[in-house]
Formats: sequence, structure tokens, C-alpha cells
Amino acid sequence: MKEQFKRVIAEWLSGGPPEALDREVELPPAPNEVVAVTGARRAGKTYLFFSTIRKILDRGLASQDEILYVDFEDSRLRGVRAQDLDEMVEAFVELAGKRPRYLFLDEVQRVGGYGGWLRRRLNAYVYLSGSTSELTPRRVADEMRGRSVGYEVYPLSFREFLRFKGVKLGRYFGYTEERGKVLSLLREYLQYGAYPAAALSGDRERLLRSYFDSVVVRDLSIVKPEVAEYFADSLICGYSSLISMNKVYGDLRSSFRVGKETVSSLFDRAEETYFAFFVEIFDKSLRRRRINPKKLYIIDTGYVRVRGCEYSISKAMENAVYLELKRRDMGDIYYWKEYGKKDGREVDFVVARNFSPLELIQVTYAEDKVERREVEALKKAKEELKAKKCTVITWDYEGEEDGIKFIPLWRWLLE
Repeated sequence: MKEQFKRVIAEWLSGGPPEALDREVELPPAPNEVVAVTGARRAGKTYLFFSTIRKILDRGLASQDEILYVDFEDSRLRGVRAQDLDEMVEAFVELAGKRPRYLFLDEVQRVGGYGGWLRRRLNAYVYLSGSTSELTPRRVADEMRGRSVGYEVYPLSFREFLRFKGVKLGRYFGYTEERGKVLSLLREYLQYGAYPAAALSGDRERLLRSYFDSVVVRDLSIVKPEVAEYFADSLICGYSSLISMNKVYGDLRSSFRVGKETVSSLFDRAEETYFAFFVEIFDKSLRRRRINPKKLYIIDTGYVRVRGCEYSISKAMENAVYLELKRRDMGDIYYWKEYGKKDGREVDFVVARNFSPLELIQVTYAEDKVERREVEALKKAKEELKAKKCTVITWDYEGEEDGIKFIPLWRWLLE
């Protein structure tokens, strides 16, 4: 295995990190603990590593021959075990003439028992990444016995998307012709999604189709590909809506031989690998949270078009708001529905900490006015939950009424 490591490491030492556009997530250059980066496939974890390495080099914290980067998805490293990692370090020392001060281990979940090996060798700054259910923040913490700090990477925020597109906004762009350009790019952002490579690609749909295939083949591989594909399509087409595992199970069972436990495992896999997110109703009762349907959001709305699902700009807006709330880590996220009424009023998001509501957010496609039902639902939830801050996110309407703030999506995303 040492020879395979030597080939991989020699390429790294002779080439160095490729150029990478900076992301808003920034990793510490000299961490006290192991840094674990998790997130969806193709969300930009590897390039976040490269960007971090560039900063380490630029700041003179280490030289190229003191940094070891290894991608364990490299076909030459197939079958690597934890005990082989000693040979990885030996190969580096033989090539560079010194031990590495920095270790960047990409897709490290492919190395079984990596935590035990690292715990014995924490005389270097260590960065890990992965995108499967084997490298969730909780599992990393277990492997490292709590000696790690986690960072989550999502597809581009709208701020990052504009930067990737080379758009620089003036201070007063909201009052100039630039505003129209921003609204046009926002439509593109919602329709084609925010994967970094897709934002720069001339053939985004083909790229997104290949990403979908990766999800089906790798992340949902506990069932046959045709079952995984059907399940993934069910999630994509049901985005920004209530979802029931029993309903999905019934649909799958009508076409395939599949058990309920398997479908439950698929839901777990979809969430662990950041493909889908399931939001509970806001209720202090654990039982009511469990028995009520969950609200579904997906990692990227670009999938909607390429999988032939019905595209809705209002649903895409709501999905974008959810992902931005996750990026900002403002608190726990729930939805609210009027208790005891089948067709009761709803509020899209309740942002809370320890079940204390911080903000209520309603999302609606409104350009010049907001429908009364949206406002009335917010007022009802505010009265019941005693929330202080209420926001309606619109397409391009701005104002304030009875303590409720109306703000366009583009402005909210750029805050």
C-alpha cells in the first residue's frame, strides 16, 4: 500500500492545491481539535480544504512539503484500512523528508477505524471531510471521543452565488438598474440550484443529473437502484411540502417489494447524507411532534427541473429560506400549524431555542401585496407562541404592518 500512497502523495506535493474561490465557511488555520467538515456531495467540501490550504501557505504557517492532502475516493487507495495509515505517513516522510504538520483527509469515512489511529497521532493539525452517513457530526464525535469540532457545508448561499458569477453590487444597488439583474439571477439560483460547479457550468442540467446518480448509487445504496431512484424522486417532487413516511411507503410498496423498516432507513440515509431535511411541527409534546407529518426540504432545487417534477417559485423560495436558516445556524427550525384544525392556518418557520420562539417566518411569492391569510396565520401564531419577531419574506414587496416586517427574498438573502 505504501507505493500507492507514494504515487498519490507525489502528485500532491508536485502540484499543490488548485485555485479555489473562497466560501463564507472558514476553517481555523491552527485548530486545537480535529476539524470535521460534513455536508452533501458536491457542496464544496474539497475546495474548502484547498482554500484553507492556500491560506495556510499564504500566511507562512507551513510550507507545501509540510501539508499532506489525501482523497480516499482515489481508486488507487481502494481498500485502505486504519493500520495502513502508518504507511501513508511513512510515504510522506520518505518523499518530503519530514513529518506532515497538517493532515487533510478527504472522504475519510472510507477508512474503517480511522478515529483510533488519529487519537494516537494528534501531533499534527487534522482536518477530515465526508459526505455519507458514516461521517455525520455525531459519528465523528464518537470516533474522536469528543475531540473534534464540526463544520457543515451547504451549496452556495445567494451571496456566494453572486460572487461566483462575478457580480459586485454597489452600495445602493437596490435603487438602481442592478436590482433587476439581481432578481434575474435569483430566479436562476432558485431554478438551477446552487451547487458550486453548477453555478460555473455551461451544462448545468447534465451536471445535476450526474449528481443525482451519485446520490442514488452511493448514498441510498441499501436498496436496488430502481427503488432508490423512485424514493429520491418522491422527495424531490414533494419539496417544501408535508410528507408522511407511511404515504411514501405505500407508494413504494405498490411498485416494489420493500419493507417499512427499509423505507425508514432510506429516510434516515437521506437526512444523514444531507440530501433531504425533515422539519417537525412546533410542539413541546414529543408525541405530537412524532405523530404529525414533517415538512420536507431538499439540498438543491435544481433537482426539481432535471427530474421532471413540477417547479413552483414559491416552493423554491421556501426551500431557499430553509437552507439559509441552516447556514446561519439561528436556532432549531420548526413549522407551526393551528392545533386541532385539519385546514388550520400555518406558518412556514418557527426559529426557536429550547422551545422558546425567536422568530416566525412566512414565505410567499408577493410582488406588490401579501394575501391576508398569510398575515393572519402569522398573527395567530404570534399570539399563541408569544414570539416577538415576525417576518414575511416576499418576492419583491417591502413594508411593515402591525409589527410584521415584509422583506424581499433577495434583500433577506443578502443580509
